[in-house]
Amino acid sequence: MDVILRGFRDGDGAALMHLHRRAIMAVPDDIVSPEHRRDWAHGLEEAGYVRAIEAGEHFIIAERGGVVVGFCSYLLGAPEAEIVGLYVDPDAQRRGVARALVTEAERRLFDRGATAITARASPAGEPAWAAMGYRVTGQESYRSRGGSTLAVARMAKPLSATSQRPHRNFYGRRKGQHLKDSQERYLAEDLEALSPGAVDWDANPQRTPLDLDAVFGTRDVWLEVGFGGGEHLIHQAASNPDVGIIGCEPYINGVAMLLGKIREAGVRNLRVHPGDARDLFDVLPEASIAKAFLLYPDPWPKKRHHRRRFVTPEHLDPLARVLKSGAEFRVATDIPDYVRQTLEEVPRAGFEWLAEGPADWREAWPDWYSTRYEQKALREGRVPHYLTFRRR
Repeated sequence: MDVILRGFRDGDGAALMHLHRRAIMAVPDDIVSPEHRRDWAHGLEEAGYVRAIEAGEHFIIAERGGVVVGFCSYLLGAPEAEIVGLYVDPDAQRRGVARALVTEAERRLFDRGATAITARASPAGEPAWAAMGYRVTGQESYRSRGGSTLAVARMAKPLSATSQRPHRNFYGRRKGQHLKDSQERYLAEDLEALSPGAVDWDANPQRTPLDLDAVFGTRDVWLEVGFGGGEHLIHQAASNPDVGIIGCEPYINGVAMLLGKIREAGVRNLRVHPGDARDLFDVLPEASIAKAFLLYPDPWPKKRHHRRRFVTPEHLDPLARVLKSGAEFRVATDIPDYVRQTLEEVPRAGFEWLAEGPADWREAWPDWYSTRYEQKALREGRVPHYLTFRRR
């Protein structure tokens, strides 16, 4: 089951309350009696989730097709942290939602220094926790909101760097047609020296943040996600020698094209990650990027593929984390439905759209360099849109 994981948003309380009740009331009678279930669900209210956040709980929401299908809440702690709640809609159970939520919580807690996680499991949930590597460490009584008590298992799981590598679906090509001999040489001779540091999980299983000061000194750092053939990236690097720029692109043919352009232009303020942007987001320090570009990303035009687009919480939430407050985020696309999704999702991730009138999205930025993808769109009669956001 393909789900999107995101943080808590204003207005989520009603959906969580409804899901919470459905999950509780779906527990079979031979595991929890109807009286216990009613007590368990007693007193749930929308504002309760906001109060939990104010008290220190962190929430991860699982969503599919715009519908909330599960949530997990946890408390920070080191060396031991706690998963407080895990609930999945009955119609979405046994489809990997719970595992996805717990895996993401484990990753976040491990990044914050936790070496073990504890959780309380009801009799209904204990098998699922056991399947995810948690072991019973004791029994205790849980007092429900309605006043009755329920026997629950105290469970725990140790965390290690190798256990936290997330499963990430990748859509698209990593390599196309045969590379030229010169491009093979660029990859062999130049790519390693242009690395921003240890990004891949094999090289950096601890997810130690990159030392950008060691790479770029005190310069501002910009980021281009999916640089294609590298035309815009080279233009910005040559025009802004006082800025450090990281380009991220998983398509190795595009990377090879960029390396040739770097040789030709002689720019020295570029670093290249030839892989998934999500892996790079893992190791970029918080609030370290001053400007970001997303230019003519893969449109994934079919409706069932819209969740593969970059402008989803899976990508936007970590992007927001690494951008400085006030940082600029530019998006260029020639696909009207991509504009729609961008204007819906990007503000939800903590950005403000800066347009004041039609010219602000119809006219390119003053320092714009038109890419080959834009030229193709213009030849085929499509209209470019230029969207500018600011990180709140």
